[in-house]
This record gives sequence, C-alpha cells and structure tokens, in this order.
Amino acid sequence: MKFDSTKSIWQEKYRPQCIEDMILPEDIKAKFKGYIEKGIPNLGLWSSNPGLGKSSLANAIIKQLGYPYMFINASMEKGIDVLRDKIQRFAVCGSFDSDYKIVVMDEFDNCSKDSQSAWRGFLDEYSENCRFIFTGNYKEKIIPPLLDRLENYDFASFKKDDMAKPIIIRLAEILKLENINYDKTTVKQDLLTIFNAYYPGIRSMIQALQKFSSTGTLIVDKTALNDVNMFDDIMKLVNPQKYLDMIGSVNRLNSPESMYTYLYKHADKYFKVETYPQAIITIAKYQDMSSNVRDKNLNLSACLTELMSCVK
Repeated sequence: MKFDSTKSIWQEKYRPQCIEDMILPEDIKAKFKGYIEKGIPNLGLWSSNPGLGKSSLANAIIKQLGYPYMFINASMEKGIDVLRDKIQRFAVCGSFDSDYKIVVMDEFDNCSKDSQSAWRGFLDEYSENCRFIFTGNYKEKIIPPLLDRLENYDFASFKKDDMAKPIIIRLAEILKLENINYDKTTVKQDLLTIFNAYYPGIRSMIQALQKFSSTGTLIVDKTALNDVNMFDDIMKLVNPQKYLDMIGSVNRLNSPESMYTYLYKHADKYFKVETYPQAIITIAKYQDMSSNVRDKNLNLSACLTELMSCVK
C-alpha cells in the first residue's frame, strides 16, 4: 500500500494513491481498473454519508493517470462564471502529452439548477478533450439530464458484507505500518467493533483507530464509540427536563453526522406518526447543513432541539 509518510494524521497519510489501494467491492474496483487501462467515462461519485471515499477515488484516478487536471471545490466555486471562464479556458484545448485533461467538480450537489443545466451542453462540447468527475452527497439534487451523461456510482449502496473484509484488512495494515502493539487474540474483534460503530464512514474508522492507538498500543474504548446504542441513549434524553444531559451526550460523539441517517431509518421508533413529515424535513435540513458547519456537534444538538416536539 502506498502512503504519504510526510503526514501525521492517519486519514491523510493513508489516503489511497491508486485504484488498487481503494476500499471498494471487487466488482466495482475491477471496473475502475478497466477505466484506467482503456479510458475513463464522465463519472458521478455519490453518497449520502461523508467519508466513504468519493474524493479519494477522484484523486486516485488523477494520480494514476497523470493527466493534466483541475480540481474545483464546487461548494465554494459554483457560479456559471466559473464554468464559462476558469473551466472553459482549461478545457478548450487538448493536452499535448496525454489523451485527456480531467476536471473534478467536488461537492457538486451544492451547485444551482441553472449551473447544472449549463453543464449539460458543456459536457457534450468538451468531452473530446476532457473527462469530468462529479462528487457529492446528494445525488437527488442533480438534474436527470446531467446524470444521464455520467457513469454513476452510489457509495452508500455498497453492501456492508462486501465492505467488511477489505476495511478490516486495511485497518490491520495501518496498525502494522504504524508499529502499534495489539493483543493478537482480540485484535480482530477490536477492529470489528470499530467497523460496526462507524460503518459506512471509513474516514471515521481510521480517525478512531488513531485515537485508540495514541499510546502505542491499541486499546478500544467501547464507551467512546458512536454505536447504535449511544444514539438510542441520546434519544431518551430529547426532552426539556434532560436537555443539558442531551447536550453533554451529543458532545461526546466523535461522528455526530452519522446520527441523521440513523434517525431517518428509525423514524417510527422515535417520532409520533402525525409528526413524521415535520421530523423528516428537519433531519434532512440539518444533515444538509452538517457538511458546511464548523461545529458538527452543535448542529446535531440544534436538530434534536427542533425535533423535541416530534418525539413520542
């Protein structure tokens, strides 16, 4: 496995440098290996959860191909002027020493409908010289005519059983490369505990692994894991009488953004039937905000505060 030894944060140090190092289902990885050998199509990489590898895959494609590229954070540069000026100037001429240029539009789901509409013709006009890779959390925000022009992959659709083995192997590789001590009789269960607590967020798993290895020995503190039981305990505190206890519990979460999907999938367990529509809209609103806010624990606390009137 290739890695960047200049980095100290493990999630940055062990960011995949090529397709082979990506953690993907084998059939999906085989497709991307084929793209590298035969040529890539215009791609859409989506998932409703952060930290699954969308941007890492785009970066791995860029590094492995070695083509001239432009990487745009579309949440910050999303106006039509960016497309007409900055990107068009890059795309208009073919590359002298490679087959294509590559444009990556990261967090593209933040772009307006008007901007997305402009992209339809842009792809048709410049695909002779360029390939385009779009990433985002909310595929449903992308207009169908643009999606139809892309090979789309939804990372959230990968089956947990298919992802378990390669993720556990990767976590074990990192422990060995970092010379971390661990109990050989329990390490598999320890890694599985981290996997189950943070799935599908691979980035969160690696963050947790570094945290639990800070002494040079892997010691998994199960009380610090953001598992389903912890989310359930927090929901028991969502009432005015236990409000400060709720805030304290939310502040102990390492990956608070994972709770939005959990609440959505278990709405019938926690919310009154007549408040389902309001609860779902509230959850969706705060999940959308979570990708941009500075304090994710504060954002979740605000969401739970607003949901108090919906709780059974």
